[in-house]
Amino acid sequence: MLLVAIALCALVALGLYARFVVEVHRFADRRATGPAWSFPSHVYTSALVLEPGRPMPAAYLRAELEARDYREVGKPRRPGEWAARADGADVVLRGFPAALDATGGNGQRSAAVRLRIAGARLVDVRGARGAVKGAALEPVLFATLADSDRVMREWVPLSSIPKVVRDAVLASEDRRFYQHHGLDLRGNARALAANLRAGAVRQGASTITQQLARGWFLGRERSLLRKTREAALALGIESVFRKNQILEMYLNSVYFGPGDGERIAGVAEAAARYFDEDPRALTLDQAALLAGIIPAPSAYAPLKHPQLALEQRNRVLRDMVATGAIDAARAKEAMARPLGLKPTLRPPDRFPAFVDVVRQELATRVGRGAAEGWDLHVLTTLDPVWQQTAEDELMRALAARDPGGRDVLEGAFVALEPGSGAVRALVGGREQGPGEFNRARRAMRQPGSAFKPVVYAAALDPARGSPRLTPGSTVPDLRHAFDTPEGPWAPRNDDGEYHDTVTLAKALVHSLNVATANLVQKIGPATVSRYAERFGLGQPAPVASIGLGSQEVTPLALTAAYSVFATDGVRHEPISVRALRDARGRVLHAAPPEVTRVLDARSAALMRGLLEDVVIFGIAYPLRATFGFTRPCGGKTGTSNDYHDAWFVGFTPDVVAGVWVGYDVPKSLGGPAARVAIPVWAAILNRLLEGFPATPFPDRDDLVLAWIDPWTGGLARHECPSPLRVPFVKGTAPTAFCTRDHTADWEALRRRRLADSLGVGVDALDAGSTGGDSSAAPADSAGRP
Repeated sequence: MLLVAIALCALVALGLYARFVVEVHRFADRRATGPAWSFPSHVYTSALVLEPGRPMPAAYLRAELEARDYREVGKPRRPGEWAARADGADVVLRGFPAALDATGGNGQRSAAVRLRIAGARLVDVRGARGAVKGAALEPVLFATLADSDRVMREWVPLSSIPKVVRDAVLASEDRRFYQHHGLDLRGNARALAANLRAGAVRQGASTITQQLARGWFLGRERSLLRKTREAALALGIESVFRKNQILEMYLNSVYFGPGDGERIAGVAEAAARYFDEDPRALTLDQAALLAGIIPAPSAYAPLKHPQLALEQRNRVLRDMVATGAIDAARAKEAMARPLGLKPTLRPPDRFPAFVDVVRQELATRVGRGAAEGWDLHVLTTLDPVWQQTAEDELMRALAARDPGGRDVLEGAFVALEPGSGAVRALVGGREQGPGEFNRARRAMRQPGSAFKPVVYAAALDPARGSPRLTPGSTVPDLRHAFDTPEGPWAPRNDDGEYHDTVTLAKALVHSLNVATANLVQKIGPATVSRYAERFGLGQPAPVASIGLGSQEVTPLALTAAYSVFATDGVRHEPISVRALRDARGRVLHAAPPEVTRVLDARSAALMRGLLEDVVIFGIAYPLRATFGFTRPCGGKTGTSNDYHDAWFVGFTPDVVAGVWVGYDVPKSLGGPAARVAIPVWAAILNRLLEGFPATPFPDRDDLVLAWIDPWTGGLARHECPSPLRVPFVKGTAPTAFCTRDHTADWEALRRRRLADSLGVGVDALDAGSTGGDSSAAPADSAGRP
């Protein structure tokens, strides 16, 4: 039995030791956290890849260079300098390490390149030896992700910490570091004697390994049991790591005192904060000052207690003489120098709404808390020029439309790269400060008619099944009540006009609520709910009002949903992180972004054409006619009940962008989205795309265009008022001409023009009113175009 008990104890001890080994290796790899162990992650913008063929207006290139602090000079010679040319620019690119290379490569060396631009596109990148491939403007640091204690550290290898720093720390903290095995009884006795002679604590009694064990596992607790555990852990650490590894971890983690609202730890951070230096450039006196801070970082903080810090520095210099690290002459020379402090603050974090999205994505990809402690280099999709422009223009546009008063008009904006889901800019509101509510990601609001493209996509998708519908298919557009659990619901058209039948094309282009509600009934609310889920909009309740945007969505989710129409039916999950690399430059592999086939390519192209018609002929016509956005573009407005929310989401071949405008506590905006959201969207996109070449949507040989009568779906005759040019899948376009008597339609058109001239709805002509709500939907539904 005794042998069994001994064997069991041995197995338990072996198991505990194995767990300990795993845990300490996690610390060494900076994948663990402890009471005094965390390495903030650094968040960078996207690099600007200088690839021939990419759009590159001269003004945009200038802005990107300025965003990276390149200096314009007559003749660039040093990294970070550039000069404009008539046909482009000469730039001396800065190098950047592998840790900042989102492609998984080895970074970039500094190089002089000549950029040639023609037709607002980059056509050639040439260096001294010919064409250059893969050149880029470097990523820019714009945020630091730290834990709640705001301990700032940056890992550097031991080879980047000069010998003079290592000697100073060893002389002060652990003279026999390379002789002991984690515990130093002789050193403890020496420290005790020195402290007794001085009548105060002058030398520490813990080895560097013990201090490291305490920081990893034990915190600031003071007890005999803790000292016993500290000793055992130190022995364990010494059995796993080599001495230089232990010293490297210590020098990167040790605490150096309080900063401005932050805490300074690690030699690299201390060198930057106190001397504005790279650790490799630290001199003897600077190294001694840093080593002197370690025993009591608050008491010896050089910015608050310079005299005490000076005395500590000189003590360390004397210790270095005693250990033979330096001679007395060098020590005397160093003691004569002033502290020479150059206090430096970290640049403030920027773009907090985007950072909020990054944090959320990192929590999903690498685990909650990892970003604040693993010293990651987070290479994002952010375009710094677009982001700053979007922030400025959103604030300017909202301020111009804010009537003032106690409630502030708010908004949110998202711009995505449709082919990848990359978030290029994201603005969460007018105030862009830390802790501000991020409306782009978090605000759940009713999309109103901005949801209707999902309904029409479902209806026109042949994969849905019967009934087979085309843009020329018709649905009733006469008012009637739908039975709902809350009672009868009778939606209204915003313009006050109703029709026996209308085509799906007209119903979408002119955002007819009644026709859309009837279409939902035709294909089934449950079908619409299923398609909404495929579009990334959750699982809305399959109720009668689903097609008019009665569910709530975020601006980010709705914008990503519209990317389906620009990418042949594929939805890319929005991503803000392009790559993750640790401080050694290793790529951290994570699950690739989710890609969902929502529609087949032909159905997506059909919807794209219909949404182009919304902009050319329909409810979003002011985008072109009033605000001058004449690029190829599809999109849709949305207004919730009582004008509480105004949306416009639009897409070009290169970008899909969405804007929401409203009040945090909902109240009327005083008008529909065409008057509220479109001006804001146009103000931002006109600036973002200024100078960029207009890219057409690709032609498809399986689609045809036909001019049709909007009520019957027959081919339009010259007697037909307001014919529509509509895309059809080949073989489904109408072949017969319209036979409808349009006398009443011409009269309705006359009345509409009269109402438009008076600024009222058609139904107001008879009622003598000047407007009103267009929907009698229940409180949880929406329906304005």
